[in-house]
Amino acid sequence: MAGLLAVIAGVLTVVPTARSAETTAIHTSTFESSLSGFGKVADSRVALSRAGAGRNQSRAMVLRATRTGPAATQANRSVGAHPRGARYTVEGWARASSRRVVALVVQEVAAAKVVQSRVLRIIAGPKVWRRVTLAVTTLTSDSTLRVRVRSPKLLTGDRVLVDDVRVLRPVTSGTVTPPATEPSVPGECGHSARGIPACGVYVGAAHGSNTDPSALEKTLGRKLAVRRTYFTASGVDKAVSTARTDLAAGRLPWISFKLPYSWEDMAAGRGDAWAKDIAVRLSALDGPVWVAFHHEPEGDGDIQAWRRMQEHLAPLVRSTAPNVAFTVVMTGWNQFYGAAEYRLSEIWPRGVKIDVAGFDIYQQYGVVKNGTTTTKWTSFDDYYSKISSWAKTVGVDWALGETGVTDAAAAARPSEIVDSVQRMEAYGGVAYSYFDTTLNSVANWSLSTTTKRTSFATALGETTRLD
Repeated sequence: MAGLLAVIAGVLTVVPTARSAETTAIHTSTFESSLSGFGKVADSRVALSRAGAGRNQSRAMVLRATRTGPAATQANRSVGAHPRGARYTVEGWARASSRRVVALVVQEVAAAKVVQSRVLRIIAGPKVWRRVTLAVTTLTSDSTLRVRVRSPKLLTGDRVLVDDVRVLRPVTSGTVTPPATEPSVPGECGHSARGIPACGVYVGAAHGSNTDPSALEKTLGRKLAVRRTYFTASGVDKAVSTARTDLAAGRLPWISFKLPYSWEDMAAGRGDAWAKDIAVRLSALDGPVWVAFHHEPEGDGDIQAWRRMQEHLAPLVRSTAPNVAFTVVMTGWNQFYGAAEYRLSEIWPRGVKIDVAGFDIYQQYGVVKNGTTTTKWTSFDDYYSKISSWAKTVGVDWALGETGVTDAAAAARPSEIVDSVQRMEAYGGVAYSYFDTTLNSVANWSLSTTTKRTSFATALGETTRLD
């Protein structure tokens, strides 16, 4: 059973393993006789375990789902009066009845508002208890820490056990490297040969005009976990070179290609040599690559010809390149709210394996069209719920191939980006690619404001990575 626990705060620092002389406990939850203020969230159940199920043959807190899906429990922890920049540590132990993703989210709350939020995910298993310890530096004075343990998907018979959760205040300063027995999140999650993560969400972006994101990463203080790029049919050389560079930098390449021939001709096999050449060259790279052919097809031609094209190319690419995930990317809006011809039941490839379904969904609040400003917020929960339910029926992973937030939306909801990523994880999405460019845009989606960059950087701090 696995460890979990992450914490909120501006600067994430690991603290020494031996703490007896360096910290003092503010809150300790051993769950011997009560749940210590932890309550259920949404469709969840929390209870005390039987005696002997805890870490030291004691009791533990048990988290279950009332139906298959996400489950969570949380408690608010007052840490008393403190200045901005106060350092705290949250630590705990956990295990699960079967191999499941488990996470701890810690939010800093002030004046009934979430100041910031951090999450750490791992895969929990049934064999051992493990401790995870992280430190937090507060961004405001006199704030509260909200500790939440959650799992994005539990079956009704699954159990997550949590024990000995503590909030600590450092007495002396200093940090040390985490012990080798506590692997990083990427090592905990792992991924398939085609780059599908076992837990968590890859967070990244398309940047500029296929612009090298190194300068952006330096500004953010973190590297992208996934990088979205776009190429014409004649840009294969550049696409392969870019993918090689991204893999060397630890980024998952997610490439979109336009086609050399019409959808009808591609479906009939005219472009097979072109597509196989791409697959062969990508198969020689040292890592996984995601590929999409003609993303956002709505309105570009006979959508059934597009579907047949995807059905023809998917097995060709996947059989040639075992490290390449075949992805199909749509707008999202058309599938759920547009014309009937674009419904997923009509356009989703049939009889072939697709690795990832991509959707390009943007936060429309603040978009100006024909002199009118949109004041209705796009509900990502509605989208995620619909996509997640559908994805389970066809056995495909799903992601956001493009998304963006207007300047106005970021000003109104500063944590919109990181909140969208965390909600995606709860619904089982595997990648979130931000559209950091002004190209082909109806609004300024780019990460051009401090608020957007801060929220995006926070999401990057929580991302799952290839290595």
